[in-house]
Amino acid sequence: MSSAAAVELCDADKIFHTHHFFQKHEETQKRRIYYKKTVHAVNHVTFDIRPGEILGLLGRNGAGKTTMVKMISGLVKPNSGKVIVDGLDVETKRLKVLRKIGVVLEGTRTVIWPLTPMENLSYFGNLRDVKGKILKERSKELLDFIGLTDKMNVEVRKLSRGQKQRLAICIALITDPPVLLLDEPTTGLDVQSSRAIKDKVIEMTRQRGKCVLVTTHDMNTAQELCDRIAIVHEGKLAACKRTEDLLEVFSDQTYHLRLDRVPDLAPLTAIPGVLSAAALNDDEGIGISVQLVADEAQRSSALYAVVASLERAGVVLRAINHAQQNLEDVFLRITNTDTKSGKSS
Repeated sequence: MSSAAAVELCDADKIFHTHHFFQKHEETQKRRIYYKKTVHAVNHVTFDIRPGEILGLLGRNGAGKTTMVKMISGLVKPNSGKVIVDGLDVETKRLKVLRKIGVVLEGTRTVIWPLTPMENLSYFGNLRDVKGKILKERSKELLDFIGLTDKMNVEVRKLSRGQKQRLAICIALITDPPVLLLDEPTTGLDVQSSRAIKDKVIEMTRQRGKCVLVTTHDMNTAQELCDRIAIVHEGKLAACKRTEDLLEVFSDQTYHLRLDRVPDLAPLTAIPGVLSAAALNDDEGIGISVQLVADEAQRSSALYAVVASLERAGVVLRAINHAQQNLEDVFLRITNTDTKSGKSS
């Protein structure tokens, strides 16, 4: 792991044991264990996050994301391995680590509705030992940065959901922590509020050097927001790459050709370098999907040969596009999830 990392999970492992009991026996007053369950929530996971970087933590419900976040914030102790935040071991320096982390929970659960935004920041700042002139100046700066200056003296209950979520980010930043943990930051927000939140997260990461961890089920948000993506599956780290690299690795060399009609596919599949060819008939119109080999030189020759074959057949070529994978496609492939049934294969 790099010494420059703001957050490090080093071979972190966590197993939970649950016991369920019968009711007490009337005569012996003893309970019998009737069900035991062992859950390997985090299975020897290693990754880091650097200052000025946004890491997206993706996974299905129960994959282990929440346990990892709780490890970073000191709420869950790993069975083995280490969690380091800003150079401090979370297990031995928990109180110091808490001052270096800001947390934004889903559903604006960190704001107090009867108070105003300014009163919320004053309350949480004092709780975390930020006081006096520093607290007042930082509160005004954060409200201005997040776009809530005109609402600073309005009761939170009267604010929109998006404004509450932005206030929650201010509260998480009141101690100026180097690490920010965001749990579903845009869930339930309208397009404008979601856009504002994402813009501010990117701005504070780039300009203020914050280390940001985002957990989300919104693949579009993750793809747009995150520098790197970590995909967790059944407690294990299935992938952790830069977003563009992850998309590139799992992108098949597939091309969509939009035509005036679907031709005979047999001559196309006989072309060297063509792995498969299938008809398309979707919202974008009629055409074919052609999958080619990975080798660039062979792929180029095959694509030219496909176009020439279509020309000889008198087929009109209207458009040709390289079919790019999106993050949802990659996520489903990595976790072996059936898009229709939602079950693992």
